[in-house]
Order: sequence, then structure tokens, then C-alpha cells
Amino acid sequence: MTKPQTTAHEIRKRFIGMLVLATLIMGTAIITVVGYRQVRQTQQTATRLMRGLKHSVIDDQPDWHWWRRYSAINTIDTYVRVTNQEKQPVKRYYSPFTRYFLTLDHHRIPGTQAVTYTPEFGFTYYRQSNYHGNRLEIWLNLTPILDTLASVIVVVLLVMTATIVLGSAYVRVMARKITQPLASLNVAAQVQTRQHEKKMALPVPAQPVEVQELATSFNELLQTVNDHAVQERQFTSNAAHELRTPIAAILTHVQLLKRRAAEHPEIVSQSIDYIGEESVRMKKLVDSLLTLSRADRAVLKLEPTDLVAAAQAVVTREAALIKQPLTLHGDPTVLALGDIESIEQILTALIDNAAKYSSATAPITVDVRSTPAGQRITVRDQGLGISDDQKAHVFERFYRVDTARTPEIAGTGLGLAIVAQLVNLNRGTISIKDNQPRGSQFVLTLPRVPQSEKISE
Repeated sequence: MTKPQTTAHEIRKRFIGMLVLATLIMGTAIITVVGYRQVRQTQQTATRLMRGLKHSVIDDQPDWHWWRRYSAINTIDTYVRVTNQEKQPVKRYYSPFTRYFLTLDHHRIPGTQAVTYTPEFGFTYYRQSNYHGNRLEIWLNLTPILDTLASVIVVVLLVMTATIVLGSAYVRVMARKITQPLASLNVAAQVQTRQHEKKMALPVPAQPVEVQELATSFNELLQTVNDHAVQERQFTSNAAHELRTPIAAILTHVQLLKRRAAEHPEIVSQSIDYIGEESVRMKKLVDSLLTLSRADRAVLKLEPTDLVAAAQAVVTREAALIKQPLTLHGDPTVLALGDIESIEQILTALIDNAAKYSSATAPITVDVRSTPAGQRITVRDQGLGISDDQKAHVFERFYRVDTARTPEIAGTGLGLAIVAQLVNLNRGTISIKDNQPRGSQFVLTLPRVPQSEKISE
């Protein structure tokens, strides 16, 4: 199994590998170019020496003095043999040291035709030509050229080694510097994971931009976690408070019955009625909590839904349950993508909410229309209305507007929170507007049915 590596280690490994490869390519290219230039120079030198040797041949015999004196190239390490093949016997002329040079063993270098190695003399380059019946042979000593090439190779290797060593050190330092903000962010995140209370914001570095954006995203996530934690604590506190009230009332009347029922039988019926009312209130609250809990975890299957038919079913059912006049208006057919059961539950909750805060004679209307922004259902009432500063909070759990906190208007404060959750599951939106001359409008917008699904229908 491969051992996990840090980002700094990965950066070092890849950049050092790239540095070594680039250095080797560059060094090889320099040595190749210098070597090629040296070979070309050797060939040109041999050509010039051969040309000068041709001019030095007088009466089929080379003038060594003239050749050495007027040659533009140093001929000390050059060995020449001139063979006159037209005379009998054959005449051969040798430059100084050539006779001894030719008596030694010569070893041809594999892969070459003109380069040989001779003990005591080193590497030589051979060239021959014919001139007026004479065969001219030249052995050019390559020791100075090879010394130059060896010096170049040594220098290049030293430079390559220094480049790799210094470059590796630089890459190591820069990798540590580049990954330092990420490492600091990781340490800060680990510290936050051990915090059981509110999570604090992580430090946001100025550079690099990617780490800055990552830290910002983490802080946004932490803020969301903190907000959810606050909401959860508030939700738990409100649920406990709402449950405590009916339970306390029930216990009070139970104790009252135990102490005084025998002496005052007339209070039994009254206490039983009160216990029944509080039990129903507590059951509604528990049912709402369960509904909200299921909505938090639910995943709805969204299908093409006829909003007019759904609204008509809800209006028909609710008209028999509420006191206010309830009517339906809008387009004859409006198709939306959603879950019909949850949409009917949303409409039922909105109509019940409108009826709760409206007088018995105030009309409630449900309007279903197709708009460019989406498929829209609007529930209008002429009730108490909602102030602008409270509109942003009415969908929060257990929130109730101040005017509703009266004994005459019962409620748990969870109805609209359930509505908001169901709207979100249907990928829709819901907003609140003022109605004229008074009251409120709850506007539910749902997505249209995609064209492909319309065709399949």
C-alpha cells in the first residue's frame, strides 16, 4: 500500500524530477554540440593540412620545412607519409616521428572509420588523398581536442551537479513556503474539530488564492454549522417549552382532582374537559414535530402535477372546515414538477393559517397561474397581516408574530416551518407579500415540467 505523502513532498518530488531531467537534457545537448563542433574542426584541420601538404610536394618529394613553416596549423603532433607509387621502387617519405608511430599497434575505435588509438600517441584522426601520383596520408593527433572536450564535460557535469543540488534546495524551501498556508489551515481545522462549543473562523491567508478560497469556503461552512447548531438548540428549547405548558396544565388538574374531586364533584367534568383539550394540543404539537422531522429527511419523487386539480381538491375539502368564504381562481390547466401529496399539504397549511388570522367574514382566495417565472399558487387573505420585519421569520420553527400570541389564536408555530421544508423538497420558493386593502399573500412558485417529460406524457 502506498504511503500517503504531503503536498510539499509531492511538489518536491515532481519539481526535482523535472529539474534533473531538464539538467540532463541540457548537459547532454551542450556536450553533443561541443563534440560535434570539435569533430567538424578536426575534419577542417585535416583538410587544410592536406591542402598545404599538396603545395609542399616538389618533384614528387615533400618539402617538410616549407610545409611546417607556411602551414597555418601547428604540425608538431601531425604525422605524414607520402608514397610515390609511379617510381620503381616505390618511394616513401615520412615526417618526423612518423616511422616510429607507424611501427606501433593501431586500434580502430568501434563505430568510426578514421579514428584509432595508438599507445604512447593516444587518439588520431586519419585522412588520405592522391596528388600527381602520390598518396598523401595524414594522422592528426586528437589529444588537444579531446582534452578540450573533457574539460567541457567536467565543467558541464559540475554545473549540472550544482544546479541539481541548489535547485533541489530551492524547491524544498519554496514547496514548504507554498504549502505553509495549507498546513496552517489544516492545523486550525483540526483544532476546531476538537471544539464542542461554537466553531471559530479559520485564518484566511492572503496567498495563494486557492487556499484563500478554500479557507473562505470552510468559514462559510462553519458559519452554516454554527447557525444550525443555534437553530437546533433553539428548536429543542422551544419544543420543551411548548410541551411543558400542556403537561403542566394536565398535572395541575390531575392533582386538583385527587385533592378535591370527592368534596366538589362539580369540578370533575370541567377538569376532564381541560385535560382533554391540553392532550389534543400536545398531540398536535407532537404530530407537527414528527412531520417536521420526516420532512427534514425526506426525498420526494417529483413528477408532472396538475396544480389546478390539486388546488381544487384542497379547496373543496377546506371549504367545509373553515368559516371564511374560500374560492379558487386562475388558469384552467397548470402543470408543474412536484409531489402532489406534499403540494396539497402545503396548500392546506396555508389556507388553515389564513383562516386562523382572519375574521369569519373575510374571504380567502387561491389563485393558480402559469407565469414566466414558474408555476404559481397564491393564497390571499384579509386577516391581520404581517409586518415587514416579521416576514423574514415566519417560516422559522416555533416563530409566531406578536399579534398572534393570544389565547384566542391557538397554534404551535410549526405549520409554516413545515411548509418551508416541503417547498424546498419540491425545489420551489415561497414568499410573502401584503394584500390589499389588508392581509397577506403567500406566493408559492414551483418549477415547470421539462419539455421532454411533456412529450413523454
